[in-house]
Amino acid sequence: MDEEDRRIETHPDLVDPNWQKHAELDAWLGAKKELKKKRRRQRRAAASGGGYHAPGSSRWPGVAAIVALIVLVVAAVTVNAVQERGVNETPWFPLDEKQIARIVTDA
Repeated sequence: MDEEDRRIETHPDLVDPNWQKHAELDAWLGAKKELKKKRRRQRRAAASGGGYHAPGSSRWPGVAAIVALIVLVVAAVTVNAVQERGVNETPWFPLDEKQIARIVTDA
C-alpha cells in the first residue's frame, strides 16, 4: 500500500464517527440543494419557451405577421362595407337611359 493511502485511512477526521455523520449530512444537503437548483432551471426553461428556445430566435416576428394579417383583413372588410358601389358594378359604357340615370343619381 502506498504511503499516501495509509495517511488518508488513518486521518483523525475520517476515523471520527461524528465527523463522518456530519460529512454524510453535508453531502446529502448539498445534493438536495443542487437538485432544487436543477428543477428551478428546468421550470424557468419550460415557462420561457415551452422547453425549447433556440439562440437568437424570437416569437415576435411571427406574432407581428399574424397581427398585420388580421389588421389587413379587418381593413378590407371595413372598406368593402363603407364603399357604396364597387368597380365592377357600373358598366364602362352604359347602353340605355336607365343605366345612365342610375350612374348620375348615385354620384
